[in-house]
Amino acid sequence: MNKKIIIILSIFTVLLISIFLCWLLWFFQPNKILNIYILDKTVPTQERTEHKSFNWILNNKKITKENNNLYQCNEDYYGFFPLNLLNKKFDFKSIRINEINEIANKYDLCYYTDTYGVYYNEWYKNNTNEKTHQRVYGGLNQNDYLLLKEMKKKKKLIITEFNFYNAPTNPLIQEKLENLFGIFWSGWTGKYFSSLDSSKNIVPKWIIKLYKEQNNNAWAYKNGGIVFVHKFGTIAILESKTHYINNDLQIVTKDNVCKKYNLPKNIKYTNWFDISYSGVENEVLANFEISTNAKGDSILNKYNLKSNFPAIIQHKNDYSFYYFCGDFADNPVSLNSSDFKCLNNIYPYFIRKNTKKGFFWKYYRPLMSEILDDYYDKLKVDACNKN
Repeated sequence: MNKKIIIILSIFTVLLISIFLCWLLWFFQPNKILNIYILDKTVPTQERTEHKSFNWILNNKKITKENNNLYQCNEDYYGFFPLNLLNKKFDFKSIRINEINEIANKYDLCYYTDTYGVYYNEWYKNNTNEKTHQRVYGGLNQNDYLLLKEMKKKKKLIITEFNFYNAPTNPLIQEKLENLFGIFWSGWTGKYFSSLDSSKNIVPKWIIKLYKEQNNNAWAYKNGGIVFVHKFGTIAILESKTHYINNDLQIVTKDNVCKKYNLPKNIKYTNWFDISYSGVENEVLANFEISTNAKGDSILNKYNLKSNFPAIIQHKNDYSFYYFCGDFADNPVSLNSSDFKCLNNIYPYFIRKNTKKGFFWKYYRPLMSEILDDYYDKLKVDACNKN
């Protein structure tokens, strides 16, 4: 047999054996039972992108439900359920007020991954370029708030992220949530876009339309940039090279946090974020940072904004709470790859850091994995102390 063919076959055989061993290691690792309440109200497709990467981590770590079954991405959550995309049939799963105490007792932790909801244009017209206030389903309600209040009272772990405080949640519920956790939304959200060129259809049309209405029909941007959107419709823009230098929008993490969670000091962030501020009872673990120049600072100053603002906020001691000020759980992952034990130690080396995949593998996955491990260990210690 040709020597080159033998080498290729040998490499292929080694790869197959390695993959099989990784699967065996995953299959035989012990289950970790954690009852998790997952809420996702933004599910316009069958992909479940707003909580799928969290399910990837649960599956990879063999974190299971009380019956030892793995969490199913399409079933084991509360919120919006697309049943038939062709006929636009949907359902939703929510809690009643008489169930709140029972649910708070049953679940060990809750994760509100996305509460923005599903809108008419997305659901019925498959059009995400138009902004509409005609909601099919979404926003936090009084029962969502009461469950969080009860989970906090019982000192259960609470994880929330963008857009927890933002529209379409009722302002009264928003105020209650802000006071409950000591985090206050500025009214601004934003996103980095790889190109602001209107001819490339990367920036949603509603953003361009609003900006033109506020700026004499002008839109002269061509480079990448960061778009800020206020809840009352004001648009502010920082363009790369014109208003800031290098790196685009970065998450910069404190040194002790990098060490604890095995995170990079800096990483590019490209999803939606909000500008929220924390009371003294919480700790900011990481910040969003933009390397603005004088022109960029003048734009931010005009709207009372800063070039750095919180990315991760934590409360500990009397209760456990995290707020990710961005759409951290929205990542391009395949659940099929979660059934391999060693993949998370090897695959990140082949992924570029400043990409959406890089954000999952090098930041969200190690951060969330460590949070879950710490909490699982804490519950075991608490159980032992009770016995």
